[in-house]
Amino acid sequence: MKKYKIYTALLPLFLMLALVGCSSSDDDYQAAEPLQSDNQQVHFSGENSETTLLDPTDPTSYTINLKVARNTTKGALTVPVKVEKETTAGVAVPDSVVFADGDSTATLAVSIPDTATTSGDSYTYSLKLVSDQTDPYSYLGGGITFSGSATVPATVKLKCWISGVLSTKWEETALDLSGGHYRISNFMNSGYALDLTITDGKLTVSVPSSSPLYTENSDYGLYIYWYTDDYLHLYPYGKDGGVDINDFVILNSSSYNGYMEQSKYGWFMLEEIQTTTMDAPSYWAYFCFQFE
Repeated sequence: MKKYKIYTALLPLFLMLALVGCSSSDDDYQAAEPLQSDNQQVHFSGENSETTLLDPTDPTSYTINLKVARNTTKGALTVPVKVEKETTAGVAVPDSVVFADGDSTATLAVSIPDTATTSGDSYTYSLKLVSDQTDPYSYLGGGITFSGSATVPATVKLKCWISGVLSTKWEETALDLSGGHYRISNFMNSGYALDLTITDGKLTVSVPSSSPLYTENSDYGLYIYWYTDDYLHLYPYGKDGGVDINDFVILNSSSYNGYMEQSKYGWFMLEEIQTTTMDAPSYWAYFCFQFE
């Protein structure tokens, strides 16, 4: 009984010591810095893509324009950008991003070295917005940090021919842009690109959005005319190969396009084709290709 009474009497003392110990451990706690009342919550947009595929034949693909946003359009604002150590040497990033008065978004251009030309070449970049106009306590789009990568895609080879017009096959090289998207960057040595997209066994033919080639929608499908102000020439066997195509009109239509996955064989319709040695154009010929 005496021991029990002693332990009971000492219990309040133990509690006091425990409270003192807890209190002393909190002495290092510091409250987070409050945001300024006019904080603009500058952050990377959630629309930015973390991966980029480079096209060695298209210099514009080596500039990655990242979108940065804020919660106001009032006033000009310059926000410093820190390049983290994970960034590959040679990747160039401005030391700040600038909002113009009246704009809620700004562009930060990340430049990849033009030496990235070999399939598999890869560059990474990691960036941080450093300003009292950011909000580290809220989830805003892509946040105040952003990491991305840029890679030269793999290439594939295609054997091509045009039924009834050019039976001798030639080879084209295409970039594998992933997801069934292939870009022949120098289609028939013309200096212009042609895109092939294969989805669920269906083929779509198009040109990049930056292409000067004229396109026109019709009841039959999308026409792609291989000329601008003057005829553009195509040389399937090279400029010294003896064949010069000066009239080439593609009709992109699900009714005429086709692709066989098992044999990797595809085709699309040419509404019109003529070489410099033909007296008249040939109509409704099929352009055929097969992945090697």
